[in-house]
Amino acid sequence: MYNMEHCGLISVVKLEYREMYIPVPLKGIKISSQLVNYVAQVTVQQKYVNVEENPIECEYMFPIEEESAVIDFKAELEGRTLVSKVKPNAEAEKDYKEAVEQGRTGFLAQSVRPDMLQMKVGHLSPGAACTITLTYIMEAALDAEGNKVRLTIPTTISPKYVPYHDRSDEAKKISSIQYDFNTPAPMSFSVSCTMKTKIEEVTSPSHDIRVVGQEEEADAKDLHHAKAELSSTTTDMDRDIVVLVKCASAKSSIILREENEESSVMMLSLVPDLKLKNDPQLDVVFLIDCSGSMMGSSIKLARDAMNILLHSLIHSVHFNIIRFGSSYKKIFEKSVPYTDKTLKVARSHMNKLEADLGGTEILSPLKMLLEEKTELPRRIFVLTDGSVSNSMECIKVARRHNKTARVFALGIGSAADRHLVKGLARAGNGTSDFTVEGEMIAPKVIKQLKNCLQPSLSDVSIDWGKSVTKENSQQAPSVVPSLYNNSRLQIFRMFDKSQALPDAISISAKIPSDKEEKYEETVKVGQDSDALQGDLLHKMFARKMIQQLEENEDYGTENVKELITELAMKYKLMSKHTSIVAVDTKENKSEFPMQSRHIPNQVPHGFHGNSMRMYSMPMAACASGAMISWRSAPVSKNKMSKRSYLFAANAISSPSYAPTSPGRRNSEPDSSEECDYDSSYAMETDCVLGSSPPSLFGKLKSKVGGGKISSDAFGGGKINNEESDMDKVLALISLQTAEGYFVKDDKIYSILNIDKQEIKKIGGDLDARVLYTLLVTLALAKKFPELKACWDLVADKAETYLAKQTVPQDIKDKIEQLLA
Repeated sequence: MYNMEHCGLISVVKLEYREMYIPVPLKGIKISSQLVNYVAQVTVQQKYVNVEENPIECEYMFPIEEESAVIDFKAELEGRTLVSKVKPNAEAEKDYKEAVEQGRTGFLAQSVRPDMLQMKVGHLSPGAACTITLTYIMEAALDAEGNKVRLTIPTTISPKYVPYHDRSDEAKKISSIQYDFNTPAPMSFSVSCTMKTKIEEVTSPSHDIRVVGQEEEADAKDLHHAKAELSSTTTDMDRDIVVLVKCASAKSSIILREENEESSVMMLSLVPDLKLKNDPQLDVVFLIDCSGSMMGSSIKLARDAMNILLHSLIHSVHFNIIRFGSSYKKIFEKSVPYTDKTLKVARSHMNKLEADLGGTEILSPLKMLLEEKTELPRRIFVLTDGSVSNSMECIKVARRHNKTARVFALGIGSAADRHLVKGLARAGNGTSDFTVEGEMIAPKVIKQLKNCLQPSLSDVSIDWGKSVTKENSQQAPSVVPSLYNNSRLQIFRMFDKSQALPDAISISAKIPSDKEEKYEETVKVGQDSDALQGDLLHKMFARKMIQQLEENEDYGTENVKELITELAMKYKLMSKHTSIVAVDTKENKSEFPMQSRHIPNQVPHGFHGNSMRMYSMPMAACASGAMISWRSAPVSKNKMSKRSYLFAANAISSPSYAPTSPGRRNSEPDSSEECDYDSSYAMETDCVLGSSPPSLFGKLKSKVGGGKISSDAFGGGKINNEESDMDKVLALISLQTAEGYFVKDDKIYSILNIDKQEIKKIGGDLDARVLYTLLVTLALAKKFPELKACWDLVADKAETYLAKQTVPQDIKDKIEQLLA
């Protein structure tokens, strides 16, 4: 045994007869990013130091954006830079293993799934230090407000629920991830922004940042710049970094062009401005995650979102709500018309919404909804933190049924599963968005609902020029995704070097209506001097092609595997079948055997409401740790049988296992649908997937009350004893009926601070429904304009109702004077 002094996170190593406390070898992480219009380049630098007397192998599961392309990997060891290469997995693993066995330091980076990397540093000698620098590029999104570019950089992996039937290598690796409530290393962050129009502000709902450089005037290329960094030197790694850049060009459609010696690539970044009438006959189903991982702030966000969504539906739809976890529960036996009666039942259930259904078994209810026969076109709206291992299986199911149903998804919480949320929407021809604690959720849910209610455009096509054919160019994705109003869409096209490039690109689509209407837009291509040089867009094109192949139903066949490997090798990309490896030529023999050290991920902020802390081991010698990934256990066919969960409270992960029930050894859970329906609308039916929620989750319900609507999630988490504007808006919204009119209620007078008799005098003999609908609609616009995202669809519904009534202009004028 040896003595050592250390700073930072400590981990517990279990030896045969004792426990040993050692410093985690990861000493610091530096993330720097460059955002140019809608493309970001992110560089992650990790520093490792071995303070032990024996060589070590460090293993770290690290998150990246799910649509990103890793373009560079650099390993520096004791002042030397090692050459890294992209190789097929088997070859890379062989090179790494041989180097480590020979006492040479090796580096291996592999893709566990599109949003998760496994980093290995093998045979790091005692006292040695090394630095790994990983660079990836990604597309930036358009924020729900429509005037901000949204950059999201993941920093931790949320613990995943592993369904019993998932025996994949991916699931095994996910189950091996260790977690700690402390950050694995201090993290620093900075971002440089370059935009075509003036940058008005750079903010972050997730972290405290400060702008350290912002140029008022454009540079010689007419570009505007700003730089921001963390307000403090470093921060924890318990949530995604979200940066919002407000500028006039955020909604602009543009084309980026890149040339190299072999080919040219164009990236069309399109934001359609569609004028559509939202009054379709649809079947809208809300699929809400009520698993244990949603405890705390996430279920609070979901509850508040549903209160907004329910009152924003239009009268022509049918709807239903399904809560899911280890089992799934329907509010109604089948989708029902949107009426005052069904709205009241739904509101009652949503006010009591809790994260009390155990594990995250999303696949079964998703399949049920997609396969169910419906009279109206189906739209599925998913609200989830997405902590599952079988995301690709869910994505493929959505793709299989995207001709008859569309999927929209909202990721909730500080580290939502971006692969599941974005993948479901991508495969289901819908849209996705994310919300974190500290930002308003209302604009996001309303935008998603508007997309959900939007009629499907047909015959969407892109005209790249008359001379452009499939023989001299390739497009990724090959099929143009669905167009949605004010939602950014990016399409790549690669051209042969000899192919003449178009001066403009035209997009068109048919709009469903009584008249023959079309959406058309033409985007001009910049001058030759504006063309980028290099291969960044080429790599993004290749990554998009690989993504399409991976999510295709034929994935897994040798042909698809060969295509992915060929693309990844040509463009030097990490993929499911290719890895990045670098090995040292210098041998470092040691008298002690090499020991493995796993770097823990930090438990995401708000995960399980942080109630999981009570299950971690005592934090002796600064060693806090709990392995909190879990796997479902097989169950008997008895409808009320229990499902077991394993929570191994150790700093070093135990293999995830599932004890079996008598008579069901080595078999899957019974996923048959057993539903006892009641004809009453007030009946919530329970469709058991083979188990009831485990008692652990039943006892650890969220501390947030279910009955009172609060505005914490909408206004940035601030708590105010006085009624906020959001509380007032929600109270007014709650008075609207399914038909669109507002009912008379005394709370209207107190909220608007007006006299009851004065309103009665103004209204005279006018129908009370018309009077109070007019009053509330005008009041929302006059007194709460900054919260329009919350009442936008509510007001549309009210105006549709008023348009069918006779509204005297003098009464409208008097109400406006009263509200002034």
